[in-house]
Amino acid sequence: MVLHLNLKSMPMSQTWSYTESHIRILCHDISSITIHHNSISYKHE
Repeated sequence: MVLHLNLKSMPMSQTWSYTESHIRILCHDISSITIHHNSISYKHE
């Protein structure tokens, strides 16, 4: 809730760059987890 209020008070470009960096971090985490999971699956087979 606090985050939502902070985003509203920020300028749009700042909000977008913040969101964009967050999405990139999320995507990086997901790809890292996927790669890690795949390598584990490969070793088990």
